[in-house]
Amino acid sequence: MTNTFPIWLLGIDYLLAFLMFILLMKFILNLFLSENNNFIFFRFINRIVQPIINITIRITPGFIVQPIIPLYLAWLIFMIRLYILPLSIGYLYIGKFAFTFEKELFTEIKSMFLNIAINLNYGI
Repeated sequence: MTNTFPIWLLGIDYLLAFLMFILLMKFILNLFLSENNNFIFFRFINRIVQPIINITIRITPGFIVQPIIPLYLAWLIFMIRLYILPLSIGYLYIGKFAFTFEKELFTEIKSMFLNIAINLNYGI
């Protein structure tokens, strides 16, 4: 399915999807952990997200509370992926190009679980 779209567009979509999920993880981790936590995964996420927040501070409204900024940026990336990226290849692709990263991810997960189920069922 993805071979009908230009590879540069898929690369941009995959990069934006990765950034969106990282920002969402940062927001979810902020709900349960404090900012000065020493958890390795949380520090890794902070090192990725903090430069993004610093770059986009000018487009972030001032009334948004600091812990919600990653959620706001994830929403902006979601809107770019949903509306602006399909317009770069034509108006007709708005519904067809949406969420190519997620479709590929779920296809791989489904095939992985099906392979496990087949191997367990046949004892291979």
